[in-house]
Amino acid sequence: MDLPAGQSGLVSAAATYHIYQDLGLGDSQPQNMPGTEWKSKNVNSFLWGLIRQDLPITNCRLANGQRLGIEQIRVGRSVGQVLTTLLTLGIWAPTRVSWRCCRPPSQSGRLE
Repeated sequence: MDLPAGQSGLVSAAATYHIYQDLGLGDSQPQNMPGTEWKSKNVNSFLWGLIRQDLPITNCRLANGQRLGIEQIRVGRSVGQVLTTLLTLGIWAPTRVSWRCCRPPSQSGRLE
């Protein structure tokens, strides 16, 4: 299993969820291959989710501003993050989120 950047081995085995489009992960079709490398960020929620840190994705855009979709998302917690959540009784819950963007749509038509 591939792990998000910054997480490896037993330390990250606490919990990792991998979210992707149906047939996207094992399908080798060019349109189902990611267009970017993994990008990761730690986010936090406080007071059992009443206050949370949202994660705007800004790197899934073309130079002209056109948005691309997100190909894959991984949400995981290391053993340290799980222990932090338990020791604070859920008052602070850190989580690691990683994502990869879709490829841009292929150009079609005639060149003139």
